[in-house]
Amino acid sequence: NRRQIESFIAKEVIAIGDWLAFDIAAVADGDVTLGIYKADSVPAGADPVRPAFGVALEAATAADVTASKAIQVCISGVCDASVGDNGAVGSAIGTLLQTTGTAGTVDVADAASALPVCGILAETIPAAAGITLKRVVVRKSF
Repeated sequence: NRRQIESFIAKEVIAIGDWLAFDIAAVADGDVTLGIYKADSVPAGADPVRPAFGVALEAATAADVTASKAIQVCISGVCDASVGDNGAVGSAIGTLLQTTGTAGTVDVADAASALPVCGILAETIPAAAGITLKRVVVRKSF
């Protein structure tokens, strides 16, 4: 199925299907692409914007974070991921997806945004579905 998987260390609690971002604020260069957070375009406080690059295939609990547990992440190809419902309008197969202000979730790409497209919807989302796990194609960016 052409899916590519890599292991990364969870820096916060993560659910299966969460869109993930690198630890771009890490001090050491090697740590930037080692640790992962939920992707988020509207960070809290001094946190940086975290553009999505992949999807969690495993969950990480608070204990896993403390233990620096590595989890499997889909960095390219097909998987199930957290996707919004386009403001309750729904989305069609082939819709381009982008990081949102809801941590770990993507939605319809906004052409005016500077954030990169991270995936393509491969399953229809009905109107008013809310945030659901849907089949996506993760666009390789790592």
